[in-house]
Amino acid sequence: MASCAICGKRVMHGRRVTFSAERNPRLFKPNVHRMRVRLPDGTVKRIYVCTKCLKAGKVVKAARVPNQQ
Repeated sequence: MASCAICGKRVMHGRRVTFSAERNPRLFKPNVHRMRVRLPDGTVKRIYVCTKCLKAGKVVKAARVPNQQ
């Protein structure tokens, strides 16, 4: 599974609890997307970023350059 390259958020384990208090295992998956990001040194790289880091402005998205034909 992918994890956020900025904050390190990854899959967590927990339990699903039913109305009758039965406990079953489950996974909490982070909302990560593979994005083109401009790094501080100016290079562009594809990394996995969680939506929380995107909304907080911790990442600068790289603009796409259209092909000249």
